[in-house]
Amino acid sequence: MPVARACAAILLAIVALTGCTGSPVPATVPPQTERTDEPPGGVGPLPLERLEFALVPVAEGFTRPVLVTHAGDGSGRLFVVEQDGLVRVTRNGTVSRDPFLDVRRLVTAGGERGLLGLAFAPDFRSSGRFYVNYTDTRGDTVVARFVAADPESDTPVTSGPDILLRVEQPYANHNGGHLAFGPEGYLWIGMGDGGSGGDPQGHAQDQASLLGKMLMMNVTASSPKPKIAVSGVRNPWRFSFDRKTGDLWIADVGQNAREEINVLPAGRIAGANLGWNLFEGSQPYPEGRAAKGDIDAFVMPVAEYGHDEGRSITGGYVYRGSRYPRMAGAYLYADFETGWVAALRTTETSAAEPPSVTEQRIVVTGAGLPSSFGEDEEGEVYLCDYRSGTVWAISAR
Repeated sequence: MPVARACAAILLAIVALTGCTGSPVPATVPPQTERTDEPPGGVGPLPLERLEFALVPVAEGFTRPVLVTHAGDGSGRLFVVEQDGLVRVTRNGTVSRDPFLDVRRLVTAGGERGLLGLAFAPDFRSSGRFYVNYTDTRGDTVVARFVAADPESDTPVTSGPDILLRVEQPYANHNGGHLAFGPEGYLWIGMGDGGSGGDPQGHAQDQASLLGKMLMMNVTASSPKPKIAVSGVRNPWRFSFDRKTGDLWIADVGQNAREEINVLPAGRIAGANLGWNLFEGSQPYPEGRAAKGDIDAFVMPVAEYGHDEGRSITGGYVYRGSRYPRMAGAYLYADFETGWVAALRTTETSAAEPPSVTEQRIVVTGAGLPSSFGEDEEGEVYLCDYRSGTVWAISAR
């Protein structure tokens, strides 16, 4: 699968496809040849073409799931975010009857709006603090803090919301919505460009606007304020930090032609500009226009693909779990509209050279509508199917 950059509104695809009926397409794996290149000296990473990938059902019965994550509290729980405004807990495949959080009264849901992000404070086990990102009843982005009175409960009494950030949204799409704590302990917020098409108001390149940016916030400060860390994004769906290296991976949904994956090495993240809306992927935008400005001022994607292969990228994680050591170092991502899951590996990041792709392939097809990936505490990777309401674990042998 060729390398490429981002293009096509991620949850706009949801609007068109949520009317689909019938059973989800069963996950399938391309035929594999017999392995003959076991790593010397024991089990270790294998080339992607030698791995047999599969999706293993973990829990089901969710309604429009858009995220799966963990609390980092040693409980082994998975928390599944439903777009309409509920967070549900699953333990060992059993889903709690009552929700962990219910913010349906606060949320406008549908299309690209809804409850879109959830992140637990690093000290959640003692503090009970967690953070959500949703579009409110006016359609604006809200990042808010809640506190669980009993962090060990699957259905706690909570206080909140304590609103830390509200950003006016000029249109109904490109809300971003993902939250994650970075290696430095700050809360990171993915903000889309505000919507419509082509970023007509120029938010992504406007340093006075929080739209079209990756923001970071010290939520332990007495008065948290967002800071722009990365500019020039269109609709980041989703982003993650490599738990081994600290590198930031951003999957940015494209406009008319290109879907993209960006890698920002740890220590060289702040101030990066991914180029939207002057570039869509590695190509000048609009298509066919001469490059506007110095291309060297922008970070080009490490990988991209065109709309002949997919139309709405879903970003994932670099696998750092221990259950499937042959998959180590593979970045997993998917396409929401076509339902495939892919993996790639890159060269190591360095100060001298940006990373480049060393191997890349589609590893699973027929994954329904893959809306989001997630990790558990041990680094195992999961996938949400928006259509069937199933959470899958990703395996590779």
